[in-house]
Amino acid sequence: MKALLDFIPLVVFFGLAKMQTIFIATQGLIIASLIVYSLHFILQKGKLEKSQWITLILTLAFGGLTLYLHDDIWLRWKSPIINWIFGTAFLISPLVGKERLPLVQRLLSHVLDLSDALWRRLNWIWALFFFVLGFLHLIFAFIFPAWWIDFKAFGGTAIIMVFMIGQFVLLRHHLKAPESTT
Repeated sequence: MKALLDFIPLVVFFGLAKMQTIFIATQGLIIASLIVYSLHFILQKGKLEKSQWITLILTLAFGGLTLYLHDDIWLRWKSPIINWIFGTAFLISPLVGKERLPLVQRLLSHVLDLSDALWRRLNWIWALFFFVLGFLHLIFAFIFPAWWIDFKAFGGTAIIMVFMIGQFVLLRHHLKAPESTT
């Protein structure tokens, strides 16, 4: 359910952008984001994950600048910057924190059993993925602006889904065995 909630602001933005102006769509994005992350905050017992905070703050900042300055260039920069922040987080994760573990290991160690070398390699792959995805968002935002909204709503999402499925297929032999409940 949590993942489905995250798509609501995107769906609202896409629908309004196709039926109205980009500025009305931006208002819808901001309102939907505030509602969704308020729900997350309640469902997660008064907490938001770091990635949720980053997404919410950048949506409010770039959406707010778009509306205040009446220039959608600010909103076009939001997705590349969010993806680059995530890519950077994966890159620097082995250098920070008490355990100094790759971020992907912190996220997936409960389902995957990998060697330290494989965790590091997988972390690099995820970092590269987010940097490339950020550049794709940038290309569509500024080089192919007619397709920007479609890519933002469907292309980026499809790429993420293919990446995740590919990760599962490649790493399925490293899945941890389910624990017995008896």
